[in-house]
Amino acid sequence: MKQRIRVFFAQFGSSVLLLGVCAYLVLQLMLGIGEVVDVDHTSYATVQDTLQLDAYVFRDETPLYSGTTGTNCYLVDNGERVAVGSTVALTYSAATDASVQERITRIDRMIRILEQSNLSAGALTTDLTILDRQIENMTVELLREISDDALDKALRGEEALWVQLNRRQALLGSSTSTGSYSARINLLLQEKADLNRSLTGTPVSVATTTPGYFYNAVDGYETQFSITAMENLTLDGLQALAHAEPDSAILQNACGKMAASSYWGLAVSTDKRTASAYESGRYYDVLFPYSGGIQLSMKLERKVVQTDREDAILVFSSRDLPEGFDFSRSQTVELVAGTYSGIRVDVDALRLLDGELGCYVLNGTQVVFKKADVIYRNEEFVICNVPYNSIRGNREDKAYVSEEYISLYDAVILSGKNLYVGKVLQ
Repeated sequence: MKQRIRVFFAQFGSSVLLLGVCAYLVLQLMLGIGEVVDVDHTSYATVQDTLQLDAYVFRDETPLYSGTTGTNCYLVDNGERVAVGSTVALTYSAATDASVQERITRIDRMIRILEQSNLSAGALTTDLTILDRQIENMTVELLREISDDALDKALRGEEALWVQLNRRQALLGSSTSTGSYSARINLLLQEKADLNRSLTGTPVSVATTTPGYFYNAVDGYETQFSITAMENLTLDGLQALAHAEPDSAILQNACGKMAASSYWGLAVSTDKRTASAYESGRYYDVLFPYSGGIQLSMKLERKVVQTDREDAILVFSSRDLPEGFDFSRSQTVELVAGTYSGIRVDVDALRLLDGELGCYVLNGTQVVFKKADVIYRNEEFVICNVPYNSIRGNREDKAYVSEEYISLYDAVILSGKNLYVGKVLQ
């Protein structure tokens, strides 16, 4: 037993000695490296303050009918502007004829691409370096459009990309030369002629009676969400439209529709307090997530409010028709309440000193305090005004370093112990 006790105290003593040595080493290490502070450098940033709201699209649209049943083959792109009397679709009673016509339409597209691919067709450049850069940019843009589900726009972008790829092959002198394009075009023309002869039925042509923009899909609300309805919109009226049933006759019989002009409207549901911040006649930025986040500047035509109601409507208008834009009748949009540009600072760096909001900044090894002129704030960071440059008389000089206010690339202190103005960190 005595032997065991001696072993225990020997081990205990060794452990205490080891802990003492470790504590001494840690202390010496801390004394050697000085005080530890967490530092972050400010940067320049632009942010948008947005409101996510429910919205409804209004347009003057006229359904198109072929007058017969069958399979529709479309001859023009979705959203394409067409003249009066243009044939926009063919309706076939036999599905096999419709399949043949679809192949003919694809052949027409291939011929168009090959004709534009000839270097004699007006190529903008014969410099391979420039052409490769264009192809790279077009490929990235095409992938972005596909990711955003803007398939109509991607289809047109694909056509332009094929033209550039073919031109590159021609410049390299590969087997696909300018002469062989003509040969391939002739083969496609022959195939098209053979297919036309194989058609057994006579299609019914669908032609436009007015000029405008053609769309091959209908939703049954074409006659309900009109511009006239938008101009006479009420709070109860929008609720009624939001719960209205689509016209089944349009859904079952229409093969497309025409928008008479580029003018369209957007009714946004909000509350009276939010609506009060917007002024009729002014333009505001609206983001459309359904269209890949595209941003349009839209005119606020009017506000619909009632004294006995807390809800409100903002009615916007536009004549912009971005390529591949999604005109879904009901969709979520983001109304840009404000755009803020300035010095980005992490919220962990903010301090109150003598009633002034600012940050401790590391100037060399010395701690100084700079005020923060905050113009935007969220849970993660704030945006501060660029310091005023008294020499230039403006805030446009991002590189200007102020001794009083937070500036670009300042080393703001996020955390540290016993900080005060004038403290020198070792």
